[in-house]
Amino acid sequence: MTIRDKLIGSEKRSFKNVNQDKNSIDELGLTKEQLLLNDLKTIAKEYLEIEKLKNSFVDVILKNLDNLDFNEFIDFPKFYIKEATLKKKVSSANIQGLNVVSVDGSSVTKKFMNVDFSFLKAIAVKYYFQKNHNANIVYYPDLSGFNNYYVQGNFFNRDDTAIETKISIDMTFMEINLLNRLIKKTSGIDMIIIDGSIVIMPINLLFSKDLEISKKYDILLKEYHKLYLNCKEKGILLIGSIKDTRTSALSHILRDTIQLLKPNYSKLTDFITINYRNIIEYFSDVDLFNRVLKKAERTCIFNCKREIDKIRDTGIKKEIPYYFPLSFYAFYLKTTHYDMPCRIEFFMEEKHQYFKASETADLISSILLPISSLNEHYGLPIPQIEAHKRAVFKPKEIDLLFNNLNRTLNMHGIKLLEKRRNRRPF
Repeated sequence: MTIRDKLIGSEKRSFKNVNQDKNSIDELGLTKEQLLLNDLKTIAKEYLEIEKLKNSFVDVILKNLDNLDFNEFIDFPKFYIKEATLKKKVSSANIQGLNVVSVDGSSVTKKFMNVDFSFLKAIAVKYYFQKNHNANIVYYPDLSGFNNYYVQGNFFNRDDTAIETKISIDMTFMEINLLNRLIKKTSGIDMIIIDGSIVIMPINLLFSKDLEISKKYDILLKEYHKLYLNCKEKGILLIGSIKDTRTSALSHILRDTIQLLKPNYSKLTDFITINYRNIIEYFSDVDLFNRVLKKAERTCIFNCKREIDKIRDTGIKKEIPYYFPLSFYAFYLKTTHYDMPCRIEFFMEEKHQYFKASETADLISSILLPISSLNEHYGLPIPQIEAHKRAVFKPKEIDLLFNNLNRTLNMHGIKLLEKRRNRRPF
């Protein structure tokens, strides 16, 4: 089904069915002239129509913000929004004297016909803010902020997906283990920013048929559990800052909530007129709330990582409540005028009051705002940016590490044969 088909007949606004016969498999394949003169223009025109539709939906949301009141549903366990309004204004805190830590890692894999070698690196950076834009920076585990490597050979014959999963688990373990060692070594940390989610996903890897992956994943979950305990014991705010995501979780919760509010011809009429249920399918959360939020605004908080609850309910893995006796929340925060909002995740004790979670989200936002708005076109926290800069592999680093390994193998008469795609003779 094309995007045109979804709206035809559902509302007064409709698209012309252009080139419908393109959907037939035996009609695929066009000349360059057809693309340039017709199809590219058609696709562009279609996208412009979708943009108009999206903007009209955002206008309706902004017009009806006061009527989108979720207060009566907040206490329902299966209602995942836990604040009364869709968005709220936040203010910057004075962060002088705060210690903010961020961690990031990267990996590079060299693939050959009969073996793969993976190079991993993880770096933590601690900012002590003397003023909002002035900080002392310390790197872990070494002062230069570069040297924390790990190399592994993938000698078993596995498919690419299994190898990539194994590397991802090892990479994440390096990052979380580094944080746990850092917390043990140093004091006074106020906030930790993880580049990505604060819960390793997908959690279904616990049930992997690959025994090595399942064991590694279980070890990783225990390391996360140790991190949660360390943060709770030391009073550290642990957050996940996700820079790029295509999830539509909050958008779909909003769609279902509008339905719960029962729009009719005397209340929320505009939503009926534009057929909101279909239009919202075009949005990711970041796309929608980039249009809804202004700078220094955040969305309502909502429950996330609900896959954990599903596994809890089955009772198959009885240790899951031990690893995660917590409630996980997310919200979107717009820190600059010209960048998309960031998805921010945090956790609370399993038994808590919702207003406490709301206060925590406000506190997190107030700390992130002044350290994420130095560039109006790039709204990530500067410790997260610095950790990424230090952790990412440079080509010369890989060449140095791999050439040394390759030289040792060559001395014993072993020649590594690259995959055919990398050694074409033409």
